[in-house]
Amino acid sequence: MFQHKFYFSAMGKLLLQRLNMDNTWIVQIGESKVLVDPWLHGEEVDYFSWFNTQTHRTKPIEYDLVPDFDFVLITQKYPDHFHKETLLKLSPSKLIVPSSIFNKVKKLLPRAEVLKFDVILKKVFDTQINVHHFPTDRKIDPIYDSLAIEDGSQTVFISTHGHSLNDAAAKRVANLPKVSLLITPFNHYKLPVFLGGTVSPGIEGVSILMEKVKPKFVV
Repeated sequence: MFQHKFYFSAMGKLLLQRLNMDNTWIVQIGESKVLVDPWLHGEEVDYFSWFNTQTHRTKPIEYDLVPDFDFVLITQKYPDHFHKETLLKLSPSKLIVPSSIFNKVKKLLPRAEVLKFDVILKKVFDTQINVHHFPTDRKIDPIYDSLAIEDGSQTVFISTHGHSLNDAAAKRVANLPKVSLLITPFNHYKLPVFLGGTVSPGIEGVSILMEKVKPKFVV
């Protein structure tokens, strides 16, 4: 049974629960719960099955054990973050998504309330959570943005592929409530240049990001 739970001593209640070994999390700040990048069954296919197909080696949490959540946050447009089959199974009523997949999500879940990333979305879906978008400076794929979710007293910074924050972005982070938690990959993963080059910058990238975000904890 998947029960990876982390409790943090921060300014307010903060709970992180891992639901798979990719990037699916429940983040609870105060009394508000966010389901991040749900992928809980099936394959993840990039472009074509012969090009890249991934499956779970470790079975994710069962659907009937997924904690209640207020809304779904999809951090990237790629299928291990935007997994259509899982979304259909969960049928969430509220989502925040990249603008690049907004129309696809609306078509997939026509009854859902869907918001696009913006510089800041305040008190989303009647919760106490504000969501801040930190776009990458890259102009061509792969494009990996970061998000910050905060409730006025503490911030969780989510950078699912690492991020080289520019000075303007770092100043925006400095104006947020104290970053209690940074979620970011530690592994180094590099594709051929024509497929995007470095897609996970490794521990060096984590160190640089930590200097700019200044989190209390890192996962």
